[in-house]
Amino acid sequence: MGTLNSSFLFRSQLRRVISIAIVGMLICFCIVLYGFKHADRTVEKINRDRLFHLREACERTNNGGKNTIETSFYIHVKNESLLYCLVFKSGTTTWFYNINRWAGISEETILDDKTDNFNMARQKYPWENPRVLLTSMKNTYSFIVVRNPFERLISAYEERLLGQLHPYFKNLSHQIYRRYHDDGNHFGIPSFEDFARFVVEQSRNKKPADLHWRPINDLCTPCLARYDSILKMETFAQDIEYLTNRTQLHGKIKPVQMNRSRRDRVDRLIEKYFSQLTKQQFDDLYDVYRIDFELFQYSSERFSKYVKQTE
Repeated sequence: MGTLNSSFLFRSQLRRVISIAIVGMLICFCIVLYGFKHADRTVEKINRDRLFHLREACERTNNGGKNTIETSFYIHVKNESLLYCLVFKSGTTTWFYNINRWAGISEETILDDKTDNFNMARQKYPWENPRVLLTSMKNTYSFIVVRNPFERLISAYEERLLGQLHPYFKNLSHQIYRRYHDDGNHFGIPSFEDFARFVVEQSRNKKPADLHWRPINDLCTPCLARYDSILKMETFAQDIEYLTNRTQLHGKIKPVQMNRSRRDRVDRLIEKYFSQLTKQQFDDLYDVYRIDFELFQYSSERFSKYVKQTE
Protein backbone atom coordinates (compact mmCIF):
# COMPACT_ATOMS: atom_id res chain seq x y z
CA MET A 1 0.00 0.00 0.00
CA GLY A 2 2.83 2.37 0.86
CA THR A 3 4.41 1.71 -2.51
CA LEU A 4 1.12 2.46 -4.32
CA ASN A 5 0.66 5.71 -2.41
CA SER A 6 4.24 6.76 -3.22
CA SER A 7 3.70 5.96 -6.91
CA PHE A 8 0.43 7.91 -7.00
CA LEU A 9 2.09 10.85 -5.24
CA PHE A 10 5.01 10.79 -7.69
CA ARG A 11 2.69 10.75 -10.72
CA SER A 12 0.61 13.56 -9.25
CA GLN A 13 3.69 15.70 -8.65
CA LEU A 14 5.03 14.89 -12.15
CA ARG A 15 1.74 15.99 -13.75
CA ARG A 16 1.88 19.20 -11.73
CA VAL A 17 5.46 19.90 -12.83
CA ILE A 18 4.59 19.21 -16.47
CA SER A 19 1.52 21.45 -16.25
CA ILE A 20 3.57 24.26 -14.74
CA ALA A 21 6.23 23.84 -17.45
CA ILE A 22 3.62 23.93 -20.22
CA VAL A 23 2.00 27.05 -18.77
CA GLY A 24 5.42 28.67 -18.45
CA MET A 25 6.25 27.86 -22.05
CA LEU A 26 2.93 29.29 -23.23
CA ILE A 27 3.53 32.47 -21.24
CA CYS A 28 7.02 32.81 -22.71
CA PHE A 29 5.66 32.22 -26.21
CA CYS A 30 2.98 34.88 -25.69
CA ILE A 31 5.57 37.34 -24.41
CA VAL A 32 7.84 36.72 -27.39
CA LEU A 33 4.90 36.95 -29.81
CA TYR A 34 3.78 40.20 -28.19
CA GLY A 35 7.33 41.51 -28.43
CA PHE A 36 7.49 40.74 -32.15
CA LYS A 37 4.09 42.32 -32.79
CA HIS A 38 4.93 45.35 -30.66
CA ALA A 39 8.27 45.79 -32.43
CA ASP A 40 6.58 45.48 -35.81
CA ARG A 41 3.97 48.05 -34.81
CA THR A 42 6.75 50.38 -33.69
CA VAL A 43 8.56 50.05 -37.02
CA GLU A 44 5.24 50.48 -38.80
CA LYS A 45 4.68 53.78 -36.96
CA ILE A 46 8.23 54.91 -37.82
CA ASN A 47 7.52 54.13 -41.46
CA ARG A 48 4.22 56.04 -41.37
CA ASP A 49 6.00 59.01 -39.82
CA ARG A 50 8.68 58.92 -42.54
CA LEU A 51 6.05 58.86 -45.29
CA PHE A 52 4.05 61.65 -43.65
CA HIS A 53 7.17 63.78 -43.22
CA LEU A 54 8.09 63.23 -46.87
CA ARG A 55 4.68 64.51 -47.97
CA GLU A 56 4.96 67.58 -45.75
CA ALA A 57 8.54 68.32 -46.84
CA CYS A 58 7.53 67.97 -50.49
CA GLU A 59 4.84 70.60 -49.97
CA ARG A 60 7.34 72.96 -48.31
CA THR A 61 9.92 72.51 -51.08
CA ASN A 62 7.53 72.63 -54.04
CA ASN A 63 8.06 68.93 -54.78
CA GLY A 64 11.80 69.30 -54.36
CA GLY A 65 11.75 71.66 -57.33
CA LYS A 66 10.80 68.82 -59.71
CA ASN A 67 8.01 68.76 -62.29
CA THR A 68 8.44 65.35 -63.91
CA ILE A 69 9.34 62.01 -62.37
CA GLU A 70 12.81 60.62 -63.10
CA THR A 71 12.27 57.00 -64.14
CA SER A 72 15.81 55.88 -64.99
CA PHE A 73 16.61 54.26 -61.66
CA TYR A 74 13.34 52.54 -60.80
CA ILE A 75 13.31 48.76 -61.16
CA HIS A 76 9.99 46.93 -61.32
CA VAL A 77 10.36 43.31 -60.22
CA LYS A 78 7.01 42.04 -61.47
CA ASN A 79 7.41 38.44 -60.25
CA GLU A 80 7.76 39.71 -56.68
CA SER A 81 5.34 42.65 -57.12
CA LEU A 82 8.09 45.01 -56.00
CA LEU A 83 9.15 48.45 -57.22
CA TYR A 84 12.49 49.84 -56.04
CA CYS A 85 14.36 53.07 -56.73
CA LEU A 86 18.15 52.74 -56.75
CA VAL A 87 20.02 55.18 -54.52
CA PHE A 88 23.64 54.30 -55.11
CA LYS A 89 25.72 53.91 -51.91
CA SER A 90 22.52 53.14 -49.99
CA GLY A 91 22.26 49.37 -49.82
CA THR A 92 22.32 48.81 -53.58
CA THR A 93 24.72 45.88 -53.26
CA THR A 94 22.14 43.91 -51.27
CA TRP A 95 19.33 44.76 -53.67
CA PHE A 96 21.31 44.18 -56.85
CA TYR A 97 22.35 40.80 -55.48
CA ASN A 98 18.80 39.73 -54.65
CA ILE A 99 17.06 41.26 -57.67
CA ASN A 100 19.50 39.66 -60.09
CA ARG A 101 19.43 36.36 -58.20
CA TRP A 102 15.62 36.30 -58.53
CA ALA A 103 16.17 36.72 -62.27
CA GLY A 104 18.19 33.48 -62.32
CA ILE A 105 21.66 35.01 -62.56
CA SER A 106 24.38 33.08 -60.75
CA GLU A 107 25.90 34.37 -57.51
CA GLU A 108 29.36 34.09 -59.05
CA THR A 109 28.39 36.47 -61.87
CA ILE A 110 26.62 38.93 -59.57
CA LEU A 111 29.55 39.18 -57.16
CA ASP A 112 32.18 39.49 -59.89
CA ASP A 113 33.83 42.95 -59.68
CA LYS A 114 33.63 43.22 -63.48
CA THR A 115 29.85 42.77 -63.54
CA ASP A 116 27.70 45.87 -64.11
CA ASN A 117 24.79 44.81 -61.94
CA PHE A 118 22.65 47.79 -62.87
CA ASN A 119 22.80 47.07 -66.61
CA MET A 120 22.31 43.38 -65.94
CA ALA A 121 19.22 44.13 -63.85
CA ARG A 122 17.90 46.49 -66.50
CA GLN A 123 18.09 43.70 -69.11
CA LYS A 124 15.88 41.55 -66.91
CA TYR A 125 13.62 44.35 -65.65
CA PRO A 126 13.01 46.84 -68.50
CA TRP A 127 12.69 50.59 -68.02
CA GLU A 128 9.13 51.91 -67.70
CA ASN A 129 7.99 55.26 -69.04
CA PRO A 130 6.50 57.78 -66.58
CA ARG A 131 2.86 56.87 -67.22
CA VAL A 132 3.47 53.13 -66.83
CA LEU A 133 5.74 53.64 -63.81
CA LEU A 134 3.16 55.75 -61.94
CA THR A 135 0.54 53.08 -62.64
CA SER A 136 2.92 50.40 -61.38
CA MET A 137 3.38 52.35 -58.15
CA LYS A 138 -0.34 52.12 -57.45
CA ASN A 139 -0.42 48.33 -57.83
CA THR A 140 3.00 47.30 -56.50
CA TYR A 141 4.85 47.49 -53.19
CA SER A 142 7.07 50.51 -53.80
CA PHE A 143 10.05 51.49 -51.67
CA ILE A 144 13.27 53.48 -51.52
CA VAL A 145 16.42 53.06 -49.40
CA VAL A 146 18.04 56.28 -48.22
CA ARG A 147 21.07 57.33 -46.20
CA ASN A 148 22.43 60.46 -44.54
CA PRO A 149 23.65 62.47 -47.58
CA PHE A 150 27.06 63.23 -46.09
CA GLU A 151 27.68 59.63 -44.97
CA ARG A 152 26.78 58.59 -48.50
CA LEU A 153 29.25 61.15 -49.83
CA ILE A 154 32.02 59.82 -47.59
CA SER A 155 31.31 56.27 -48.73
CA ALA A 156 31.44 57.33 -52.39
CA TYR A 157 34.72 59.20 -51.85
CA GLU A 158 36.37 56.28 -50.07
CA GLU A 159 35.21 53.52 -52.39
CA ARG A 160 35.28 55.28 -55.75
CA LEU A 161 38.03 57.91 -55.55
CA LEU A 162 40.36 56.36 -52.98
CA GLY A 163 39.63 52.74 -53.86
CA GLN A 164 40.07 53.35 -57.60
CA LEU A 165 38.86 49.86 -58.44
CA HIS A 166 37.49 51.01 -61.78
CA PRO A 167 39.57 52.78 -64.48
CA TYR A 168 36.91 55.48 -64.83
CA PHE A 169 37.16 56.49 -61.17
CA LYS A 170 40.93 56.20 -61.19
CA ASN A 171 41.06 58.69 -64.05
CA LEU A 172 38.43 60.94 -62.43
CA SER A 173 40.39 60.92 -59.19
CA HIS A 174 43.51 62.19 -60.97
CA GLN A 175 41.47 64.79 -62.87
CA ILE A 176 40.05 66.21 -59.65
CA TYR A 177 43.53 66.36 -58.12
CA ARG A 178 44.98 68.26 -61.09
CA ARG A 179 42.02 70.64 -61.01
CA TYR A 180 43.01 71.96 -57.58
CA HIS A 181 46.77 71.33 -57.47
CA ASP A 182 49.30 72.89 -59.84
CA ASP A 183 52.28 70.86 -58.69
CA GLY A 184 53.02 68.87 -61.85
CA ASN A 185 51.74 65.66 -60.29
CA HIS A 186 49.41 64.09 -62.84
CA PHE A 187 48.48 61.10 -60.68
CA GLY A 188 47.75 62.64 -57.30
CA ILE A 189 44.90 61.54 -55.04
CA PRO A 190 42.37 64.28 -54.23
CA SER A 191 41.65 65.19 -50.63
CA PHE A 192 38.08 65.17 -49.36
CA GLU A 193 38.19 68.97 -49.58
CA ASP A 194 39.08 68.67 -53.29
CA PHE A 195 36.19 66.27 -53.76
CA ALA A 196 33.75 68.57 -51.95
CA ARG A 197 34.79 71.51 -54.10
CA PHE A 198 34.36 69.39 -57.23
CA VAL A 199 30.84 68.29 -56.19
CA VAL A 200 29.81 71.89 -55.50
CA GLU A 201 31.21 73.19 -58.79
CA GLN A 202 29.54 70.43 -60.80
CA SER A 203 26.22 71.31 -59.16
CA ARG A 204 26.59 75.05 -59.78
CA ASN A 205 27.50 74.43 -63.41
CA LYS A 206 24.39 72.24 -63.81
CA LYS A 207 26.49 69.24 -64.77
CA PRO A 208 25.04 65.83 -63.83
CA ALA A 209 26.81 64.32 -60.85
CA ASP A 210 28.09 60.77 -60.85
CA LEU A 211 25.37 58.34 -59.75
CA HIS A 212 27.25 57.42 -56.58
CA TRP A 213 26.93 60.93 -55.14
CA ARG A 214 24.02 62.35 -57.12
CA PRO A 215 21.35 63.73 -54.76
CA ILE A 216 18.46 61.38 -54.06
CA ASN A 217 16.09 64.12 -55.18
CA ASP A 218 17.68 63.93 -58.64
CA LEU A 219 17.90 60.13 -58.80
CA CYS A 220 14.36 59.24 -57.71
CA THR A 221 12.31 62.49 -57.59
CA PRO A 222 10.66 61.12 -54.42
CA CYS A 223 8.09 63.91 -54.20
CA LEU A 224 6.53 62.72 -57.45
CA ALA A 225 6.56 59.05 -56.48
CA ARG A 226 4.37 56.90 -54.23
CA TYR A 227 6.13 54.73 -51.66
CA ASP A 228 4.87 52.09 -49.26
CA SER A 229 8.15 52.09 -47.33
CA ILE A 230 11.13 54.33 -46.76
CA LEU A 231 14.06 52.23 -45.59
CA LYS A 232 17.12 53.84 -44.03
CA MET A 233 20.64 52.49 -43.93
CA GLU A 234 20.83 53.55 -40.29
CA THR A 235 18.01 51.09 -39.42
CA PHE A 236 18.49 48.71 -42.34
CA ALA A 237 17.98 45.39 -40.53
CA GLN A 238 14.67 46.29 -38.87
CA ASP A 239 13.42 48.03 -42.01
CA ILE A 240 14.20 44.96 -44.15
CA GLU A 241 12.30 42.82 -41.62
CA TYR A 242 9.33 45.19 -41.84
CA LEU A 243 9.38 45.04 -45.64
CA THR A 244 9.45 41.23 -45.69
CA ASN A 245 6.49 41.17 -43.31
CA ARG A 246 4.51 43.31 -45.76
CA THR A 247 5.45 41.38 -48.90
CA GLN A 248 5.96 37.79 -49.99
CA LEU A 249 9.73 37.94 -49.51
CA HIS A 250 10.25 35.87 -46.36
CA GLY A 251 13.43 33.87 -46.80
CA LYS A 252 14.13 35.48 -50.17
CA ILE A 253 16.24 38.49 -49.15
CA LYS A 254 19.88 37.86 -48.32
CA PRO A 255 21.93 40.83 -46.99
CA VAL A 256 25.24 41.24 -48.80
CA GLN A 257 28.28 43.34 -47.87
CA MET A 258 30.91 44.00 -50.51
CA ASN A 259 32.26 47.43 -49.55
CA ARG A 260 35.89 46.74 -48.67
CA SER A 261 37.06 50.35 -48.73
CA ARG A 262 36.11 51.51 -45.23
CA ARG A 263 39.18 52.04 -43.08
CA ASP A 264 37.79 53.59 -39.90
CA ARG A 265 34.60 53.95 -37.89
CA VAL A 266 32.03 56.37 -39.32
CA ASP A 267 32.51 58.95 -36.56
CA ARG A 268 36.25 58.92 -37.13
CA LEU A 269 35.77 59.38 -40.87
CA ILE A 270 33.39 62.29 -40.31
CA GLU A 271 35.97 64.08 -38.18
CA LYS A 272 38.81 63.19 -40.55
CA TYR A 273 37.11 64.54 -43.66
CA PHE A 274 34.86 67.36 -42.53
CA SER A 275 37.64 68.95 -40.50
CA GLN A 276 39.22 69.72 -43.89
CA LEU A 277 36.35 72.05 -44.84
CA THR A 278 35.86 75.73 -44.08
CA LYS A 279 32.41 76.87 -42.96
CA GLN A 280 31.76 78.32 -46.41
CA GLN A 281 32.75 75.08 -48.11
CA PHE A 282 30.51 73.15 -45.73
CA ASP A 283 27.56 75.47 -46.38
CA ASP A 284 28.06 75.19 -50.13
CA LEU A 285 28.18 71.40 -49.90
CA TYR A 286 25.08 71.33 -47.72
CA ASP A 287 23.19 73.36 -50.33
CA VAL A 288 23.82 70.60 -52.90
CA TYR A 289 22.10 68.05 -50.65
CA ARG A 290 19.74 70.34 -48.74
CA ILE A 291 16.58 68.85 -50.26
CA ASP A 292 17.72 65.31 -49.37
CA PHE A 293 18.32 66.38 -45.77
CA GLU A 294 14.84 67.91 -45.57
CA LEU A 295 12.90 65.15 -47.31
CA PHE A 296 14.29 62.33 -45.19
CA GLN A 297 14.72 63.99 -41.77
CA TYR A 298 18.49 63.98 -41.65
CA SER A 299 20.65 66.38 -39.66
CA SER A 300 24.05 67.81 -40.54
CA GLU A 301 25.07 68.58 -36.94
CA ARG A 302 27.34 65.53 -36.61
CA PHE A 303 29.36 66.92 -39.51
CA SER A 304 29.25 70.68 -38.97
CA LYS A 305 30.85 70.47 -35.53
CA TYR A 306 34.18 69.45 -37.10
CA VAL A 307 34.28 72.22 -39.71
CA LYS A 308 37.09 74.81 -39.52
CA GLN A 309 35.84 77.87 -37.68
CA THR A 310 38.29 80.21 -39.41
CA GLU A 311 39.02 80.58 -43.11
